Amino acid sequence: MSALNPVPELGAAEIQEPDALKTSERRRAARASVLIPVRLRPVRFDDGNFEDVTSTTNISRGCLNVMTWRDSYYAGMRVLVSYPFTSSSKGTGWEYLAEVVRLTQLPDGRFQVALKLQFVMQASPNPRLIPL
Repeated sequence: MSALNPVPELGAAEIQEPDALKTSERRRAARASVLIPVRLRPVRFDDGNFEDVTSTTNISRGCLNVMTWRDSYYAGMRVLVSYPFTSSSKGTGWEYLAEVVRLTQLPDGRFQVALKLQFVMQASPNPRLIPL
């Protein structure tokens, strides 16, 4: 810092190059830590017949992270996601087709499941898939 320039100068070690920033952060959208109720159901009958009602830990555009005690999930598994989920009959009527992209077991025995939303399915007499 000089008398003419009140801004302190940074050393070479303190400056990060744009390429270095890109490699350390790969996310395309910011994450928000919110608790939103969701219902997960497997698409394939081979994966079981269960309904897992849990909540998100964080969300971003097109992705959800949830915590669950259920050990039935695996990477590549396709699930139907009711999001946000309400148990009343006046629910939103929207379900998403999602894929499990990452599964992490936590020390307490729970699982953190990362889901990538692929399509939204509109509930109507003529349902259709809408790409995200």
